Order: sequence, then structure tokens, then C-alpha cells
Amino acid sequence: MQSLNISTSAMRGIQQALDNTANNLANIDTIGYKRRVASFSELLSDSMNEQPAADNQNRNTPAGLRIGSGARLGLTKLDLGQGSVKVTDVPTDVLIEGQGYFLVTRKIKDATGAVIQEESRLTRDGSFKVQYDDDEGGYVLHTPSGHILTDNNGVNIVLPEPVQDIQITPEGELSANGVSYGTIGIWKVDNPDQLQQVGQNLFDAELASGENPLTKYANAIDEGIATLRQGALEGSNVTLTEEMSQLVNIQRAYQLNARAIGISDQMMGIANSLRSR
Repeated sequence: MQSLNISTSAMRGIQQALDNTANNLANIDTIGYKRRVASFSELLSDSMNEQPAADNQNRNTPAGLRIGSGARLGLTKLDLGQGSVKVTDVPTDVLIEGQGYFLVTRKIKDATGAVIQEESRLTRDGSFKVQYDDDEGGYVLHTPSGHILTDNNGVNIVLPEPVQDIQITPEGELSANGVSYGTIGIWKVDNPDQLQQVGQNLFDAELASGENPLTKYANAIDEGIATLRQGALEGSNVTLTEEMSQLVNIQRAYQLNARAIGISDQMMGIANSLRSR
């Protein structure tokens, strides 16, 4: 029975690793996507210490036999490696060089159109578009999901009129037609692995409605770990060859554990047939 438990727990973790690899491959062309790497951890193991005295002779390992319980998927670690640079020459496309995330917000409304709360999200996707927003009473830079880009105080950046000549400095200062409209906020996350993915290439910022991000995050530009590049986007850091080789390893591990379950079933069948005679 122990062999069945070990193999089934391993197959469950391997299936989760397969899902992780499939998700990486599905986002190979997603702007700003960071791949996740699956890592396994050992389950609790038992130790049989009551061994015959003859077994202790000429032995280099500690006394007793360790009987494992299998393995599980312990963590899907976020790979923070820089993605490839895609030059677009679009003024509203912004690339983060280094660490950090954009903070974007969106107002949640009820059936009557009244604003209930404002949700905050983090993203590396810098493909912004300029569009008029009725709630803000001006033009904003929004993501493909409709979230609005914020400044270094967590306030939405609003342009009072449609502008053409948008300039963004490496330090994040946004200006148009010679007028400054604030500084884009880039935020440092101390433990990105704890960020919860909420879909659409966004992470939950875990900020209350209207809360200043400075209460939770540091400014990555002020920390000297990030700069901005206008007219370019960050591609996904997923490597097709690496993910395909990982897929082959996962397939072999799954086949090995499936075969182990089959052999265990045959052994128990033989034991039952011997006992019945």
C-alpha cells in the first residue's frame, strides 16, 4: 500500500507541474509575462529503527530504514529574469528595465453605476493606450484590461486633453507638449512569489481602496533598481526549448510512477492469490 501512496502523490504533483508548463507555453507571446518554475518537496517519512544487530555491522549510514511517503509540488517560483526587448516606437509603450511593477487601478461599480471600490493591480505589461475616461474627466493611459496607470503616489495619471507628443523619461516623468503630468510609479515587491495572479497578466496589489502604495511598497526607481524605456515592450521570458525539455522530463516521470502503480498492483494480486491457496 505504501508504494501506491508514494506513486499517486507523485503523479498528483507531476500533473500540477504539467499544468504549470502548459501555462508557461500558453503565455510565450504575452507581454511582460514571467514564467514559473515548479519545485518539489518531500512528504513526511517514517523511520524503522528496530533492525537486527547483524544489520548494523559495517554500516556507514545511521541505524534504521527511512520509508518515504512520496513528494508534492512545493512551490512554483516566479522567474524574474528580464524578457526580450521588443521595439515598437509607440509613445505609450513603456518597458521596465530591471525590477518593479506598474500599479494600475480600476473602479468597481454596482448595477446603478455607483462606484463601490477601487481595485489595485500590479503588472509588467506596459502596452498602454490613451482613452477618455468619464470618471476621471480626462484622458488616461489604460492597459488592455481597462486598468488605469498611476503615478508615484498611487493616483491615476490624467491628461486634460488629447495629446500627441508624449515623452517619458527613464526616471518615469511623463510630459506632453512641454507640460509635465506626473511621474509614473514603479514599485518594488520584496517577495514576488507571494503575489496572487488574478488573470489578464495582473497580480493582486493587496491594497485597500484608495490606499497609498508607499505604505506597502518602495519606489523601484528611487531604489535604483529600475528605469523606463519609451517605445519598447518587454516580451515573455519563456524559452520554448527549455519548456519542451521540461515537458519531456515530466512525461517520463509520469510514466515511471504509472508503471510503479501497475507493478504494485500485480504484486498485491500475486500475494492475494498465494494467500487464497
